[in-house]
Amino acid sequence: MTRPERVIGLLLAGGKSTRMGGQDKGLLPWQGQPMAQRVYRTLKNLTPRVYISANRSLEDYEHLAPGHILRDTPQHADQGPLAGLLTGLRKASEQGAEAVLICPCDTPDINPATLSALITAWQTCPDRPAIAESNGRIHPLHGVYPVGLMGCLECYLKSGERRVVTFAERAGAIAVDCPETEDVFKNRNKPEDLKG
Repeated sequence: MTRPERVIGLLLAGGKSTRMGGQDKGLLPWQGQPMAQRVYRTLKNLTPRVYISANRSLEDYEHLAPGHILRDTPQHADQGPLAGLLTGLRKASEQGAEAVLICPCDTPDINPATLSALITAWQTCPDRPAIAESNGRIHPLHGVYPVGLMGCLECYLKSGERRVVTFAERAGAIAVDCPETEDVFKNRNKPEDLKG
């Protein structure tokens, strides 16, 4: 598969992991590998550069993606995954990329085919986000977001809003039917999710 040169990957690993007792989710193992490492490799299969949005465990993430760690700006600290997306969009814009392919660190079973379908859908309508939908459920943190949304996203965060799905809807997101099993999108964000 030819990797689209104008899309960069963004692994979202900047949360507080409160449901995981404060442990950094991305560094916890799933099937023998840290979850972030599994997602990073999937993104790396599809994009020429992958950045990691992280606000702690920076040495660990630096080891995974040397020179490609993005921290939230002070004014956007503790504002959730959209703060990480905003930082990623800015980096993409700086590098001349047109969009960011995002994926959270706690969905280690995500696969290249699913994310590739999102890129393909975005390419048909590059001014709007393309986000995953599976079995009637929207997954806005699995998607492609164009850099042209930076201003809208900044205003959205300034207004105090944090809901990712609401932002995606306001941005006119295209829902891409992903008929994969629900496990592909399962958030493993509680200790019991890592069993089995």
